[in-house]
Amino acid sequence: MESLIGRIRGLDAYPKVNEDFYSRTLSGGFITLASSVVMLLLFVSELRLYLHAVTETKLVVDTSRAERLRINFDVTFPALPCSIVSLDAMDISGEQHLDVRHDIIKKRIDAQGNVIETRPDTIGSPKIDRPLQKHGGRLEHNETYCGSCFGAESSDDHCCNNCEEVRDAYSRKGWALSNPDMIDQCKREGFLQMIKDEEGEGCNIYGFLDVNKVAGNFHFAPGRSFQKSNNHVHDLLAFQKDSFNLTHKINRLAYGDFFPGVVNPLDGAEWTQHTANAMYQYFLKVVPTVFADISGHTIQSNQYSVTEHVRAAELGRLQALPGVFFFYDLSPIKVTFTETHVSFLHFLTNVCAIIGGIFTVSGIVDSFIYHGHRAIKKKMELGKFT
Repeated sequence: MESLIGRIRGLDAYPKVNEDFYSRTLSGGFITLASSVVMLLLFVSELRLYLHAVTETKLVVDTSRAERLRINFDVTFPALPCSIVSLDAMDISGEQHLDVRHDIIKKRIDAQGNVIETRPDTIGSPKIDRPLQKHGGRLEHNETYCGSCFGAESSDDHCCNNCEEVRDAYSRKGWALSNPDMIDQCKREGFLQMIKDEEGEGCNIYGFLDVNKVAGNFHFAPGRSFQKSNNHVHDLLAFQKDSFNLTHKINRLAYGDFFPGVVNPLDGAEWTQHTANAMYQYFLKVVPTVFADISGHTIQSNQYSVTEHVRAAELGRLQALPGVFFFYDLSPIKVTFTETHVSFLHFLTNVCAIIGGIFTVSGIVDSFIYHGHRAIKKKMELGKFT
């Protein structure tokens, strides 16, 4: 038994030195204190990394199909009234959403940005006061109202009972509504008067669009839109204005749901118009993104990059319509963020590396200082050090 113990003792890779042979120095004390502080700081840093989740990033090809894309927006036009601005969306598949009104809220704001009124995007209910019937006479008490569409009827029994329906009928025909006061419904509802009442006001418009997950665009522009000779046209004649101030601030623009760490580069972006009319263009590259948190909950969303361009616009030119345009395209690469915890063995390995590395480096520095000091001292005793 004693021979076995002796053999094990002979395997000791850490032979001990008697304390009588130790030589403690001041420099060694300073080095020990400094290395201990560094060791403690690195240990705390490693412990924080171990206790908190780390995010791993991976790039994969996006193989998803037949998905929808949700676009959340909040844009303020400080000098464009709510009754003028409209929203359209279209994509390369041919799907169009003209004069979008659902899932959108408009806030009328004054010159100081204070909210005057909040309402869904609509002109409002008609004010009926013996309106003009389709056959030409005035509405009697015992009659059902059926207003004229002024030549834009799609069928014999088609009725336009308010200004909004007349404008819709004109848009489907591809006609411009040049003088609303000639339309009985618009005159009774005070369409032009409402525009004059909102002169000098601004508009905050927010909501979301649900579109196909393909390349496309959406834009804010004055006037109702319609198709004419396969061209996208906005009816600006009804407003009887020569210029539109499209100064705007993008409070928020996001493609999909929020997830930790997402950065939307257009949030807070502002443009100030210095010409009579302008066309603002934003070209976005949308990157599909998946975020999986530490609990396994997954968020399907998107990130985007953007470049900007502004050009002077002219009324009547199809290629330079006054408005704010967002052109987006989809990246074929999907980014996946996954939150994970560092394993305990990895943490233990790093702690050992920190302690062992600092201990070794400190020993080398201490040995260098100690032997250098002894060599200099010996030369001084022999009178050889100058």
